[in-house]
Amino acid sequence: MGRPPRPWHVGVLYAADTRFAKPLLARLRAEPDLCIGENEPYGGHLPGDAIARHAIAWQRLNALIEVRNDLIATPDQQVHWAARLAPILQQALADTGQ
Repeated sequence: MGRPPRPWHVGVLYAADTRFAKPLLARLRAEPDLCIGENEPYGGHLPGDAIARHAIAWQRLNALIEVRNDLIATPDQQVHWAARLAPILQQALADTGQ
């Protein structure tokens, strides 16, 4: 698209409710080989989107996770990232006490 590549591997996007986003960011930042974006390249709330309707409206824990496209271009890469992120997500959820 004519822009320089994004430096972060994973972006965590969120709005005002940080109950899940902050523990998730902490867990991801503990991974020494990852560059993590916080509300990069944009904020995590768009009025009327799925997060607004299904999470924010019901005061549910939420965060949007964006993995850089070139890292999930193939089925093998997708499986790799799913396997890598799954335990981090579970640990971050446990960190919230919910």
